[in-house]
Amino acid sequence: MENLLTNDFGGAVLAGGASERMGFNKALLEIDGEPLVVKVLNSLTEAGIVDSKIVGGDLDSYSEFGFGFIEDTYPGEGPLAGIITALDHYKNLDKGHVFILACDLPNVSSSFINQMCIESLEAPESIVIPTSNGHMQWMHASWPVVILENLIESFQKGVRAPWRACEGLPLLEINLADKDYLVDVDSPQDIARFLK
Repeated sequence: MENLLTNDFGGAVLAGGASERMGFNKALLEIDGEPLVVKVLNSLTEAGIVDSKIVGGDLDSYSEFGFGFIEDTYPGEGPLAGIITALDHYKNLDKGHVFILACDLPNVSSSFINQMCIESLEAPESIVIPTSNGHMQWMHASWPVVILENLIESFQKGVRAPWRACEGLPLLEINLADKDYLVDVDSPQDIARFLK
């Protein structure tokens, strides 16, 4: 199974957001002595996805971490732009799927990522996405590269929200009992709660 993940999956951590509520680049926030973006990238590696890269943001901020970097094709245009950038990059490397995460998930679970990847291999044309309390978590999902053209078409029509761009596309929802995996850090208040 590990070889299948290595061959079929790329990994991407979206780090191109403005972090306006934080006042600083939250991807570099250290939790347990490790920048958030590195923590998230390491979770992809531990799940069996060996080719994972940072998408968007400032290359100089991330070069010291030793992970690859993909320049955002549409900087400042939101997470859908980052998703499109990642899918296009890995499509050109003949990957079938890209596991895409936000950079601000301190509790991300490599075993849950691995479980989602296995589900993706069993439903290869579906976006595999966790749901928690009825909400889909678009920034913690496995994306098949075959939907790239659909996403680009929606993007060119002005759509910027991933959920809206995915209307009518095949989805496989995984109900997540432990929603702590999906806790994100969006504000100084979130940091204070998390570090308590």
